[in-house]
Amino acid sequence: MRRSNKMLRRHPVIHRYLSDNRWKVSVSLGCSLAFNLLYALWEIGCGFYYRSYWFVTLGCYYILLTLSRLLLLRQAHGKNGSQRMGWKRYRACGILLLPLNFILSGIVVLAVLDHQGSNYAGYLVYVMAAYTFYRVGMAIRNLFKYRKADDPVISASKIVGFVSAIVSLLSLEIAMVLRFGGDGDFFRTMTVMTGAGACLIITGAAVRMILTAQRKLQIHFDTE
Repeated sequence: MRRSNKMLRRHPVIHRYLSDNRWKVSVSLGCSLAFNLLYALWEIGCGFYYRSYWFVTLGCYYILLTLSRLLLLRQAHGKNGSQRMGWKRYRACGILLLPLNFILSGIVVLAVLDHQGSNYAGYLVYVMAAYTFYRVGMAIRNLFKYRKADDPVISASKIVGFVSAIVSLLSLEIAMVLRFGGDGDFFRTMTVMTGAGACLIITGAAVRMILTAQRKLQIHFDTE
């Protein structure tokens, strides 16, 4: 195992990925951005095809996530890669997270009123459950691993990843309750409680990002 790791590290691209956290985050952001954009278009397309507002609303959520990751990716690769601009974009990502609560509220309302949600056929629901729990676990791990990072791009990317995982967990819960036939009262209670919890987490993360960026800019830089 050690020998194979040494051989892999000899490759310049793999070595850079394993040793350069900023570049690793840039690769991750690029892949997540492409996935979010494709998934958003897929959800919106399904919404028009099935005439479902739930899919369209979920697609809008992923479009906002795509915009936040695009901001961070531009900071990671842009010409103006200063720390000052990094914290400004960190703050912008926090501001972008706030409208997610309105979209998330729409997802919860549509689910409760019309019993709408993703419908995974057969064993696919278990595959999606395993993948979602893996995403949530990795998102929490990354939050703790990079919690002391002073790089705004790295910090913001991990928070955005955590928010994405939280909403995926809500979507999975709705799909599983619909799939296994939960009664109306149970479905409404679970969806409202989980949705409210997700909204509180996203609001807390967004406000913390905005306040942290504002404090960094005031202490270390000249604000405009």
